[in-house]
Amino acid sequence: LHETRRAVIEACAQSKYLDLVAPQGALYAFPSIRRAALPAFDDDAFALDLLEHENVLVVPGSGFNDSSRAHFRITLLPFADQMRDVFIRIERVLARTAARGVPARQVA
Repeated sequence: LHETRRAVIEACAQSKYLDLVAPQGALYAFPSIRRAALPAFDDDAFALDLLEHENVLVVPGSGFNDSSRAHFRITLLPFADQMRDVFIRIERVLARTAARGVPARQVA
């Protein structure tokens, strides 16, 4: 768990799209999106895009009453190597979203 936590912290620190308050004992992380990099980010559209195109499941932050719609929740249970791969996939979706300038789809 410690190595996975470190992998998440490092991935978010290296990302041009993500910020993170390091988890302090929880078995999940709650990264946030840098609005300056992705002003039109929508957490529901992101989660669906990530699942459909990268086979990664996260929970949109709005599912936890985050009204900013700029967070997602991810478990720390996978092995560190798997988590590094997950964040490579997350970065791909965020880069595609930034290139489009809008979410993949608007969720009603």
